[in-house]
Amino acid sequence: MNSYTILAKYYDKFTRNDCDYVRWSQYLCEVAARHGVREIVDLACGTGKMSELLLRRGYDVVGVDASSEMLNIARQKCKAAFICQDMRKLSLAHRADMAVCVNDGVNYLKPTELAPFFARAADGLKVGAPFVFDVSSPFKLTNKVGDNVFYWDDELQTLLWSNAFRGDRVEMDLVLFERRGDVYCRSDERHVQYVHEAAAVVAALAQAGFDVVEQSDSYGGKLTEQALRLAFYAIKR
Repeated sequence: MNSYTILAKYYDKFTRNDCDYVRWSQYLCEVAARHGVREIVDLACGTGKMSELLLRRGYDVVGVDASSEMLNIARQKCKAAFICQDMRKLSLAHRADMAVCVNDGVNYLKPTELAPFFARAADGLKVGAPFVFDVSSPFKLTNKVGDNVFYWDDELQTLLWSNAFRGDRVEMDLVLFERRGDVYCRSDERHVQYVHEAAAVVAALAQAGFDVVEQSDSYGGKLTEQALRLAFYAIKR
């Protein structure tokens, strides 16, 4: 039932049409260029999609993720330095020039865990370093994801993704059927993503020693009430 175990080897396949990592990386690189960044820490890096793109742009990249299965995929993609570590317990060998956390990683934190996580991120960054991350918006979790069912189906795998909205969070039950010879084998995972209002995120960042430079929709877009992905660009004081 642990998140991102059996799902890891299919993660890129199931998400290939949902996330514009290339465009997001362009925004991140623009921020990095403004601050003379050389090394970037990619938190909740998963299968290394963003790590690989940043590495190609010439940055030194350290990818951090709690799932060893996801990191096994990431290591096959690129030569970034990958660390298996829960980002809530983040501890880096030295302070980096920049940190990023893309594609809902922060939504896995409970509201009470936001400020402590941001404080750990601050401890891992140099003064003046940017921290750029996103959260799935309350609108998205309430109206698009919560109390909804999604699926993926082909000859080799079938994924059923059922969600239940529980006020401050969405509980996600994923059932994967894999074809192995003449039989299909079932695996189950549970994910929980928490709703974070923009004001609460900004307050937690301030408490941890960050100043917010910009808030946008999906890394650079204009914010509206129906924005699906809230991106935050902050600077460590």
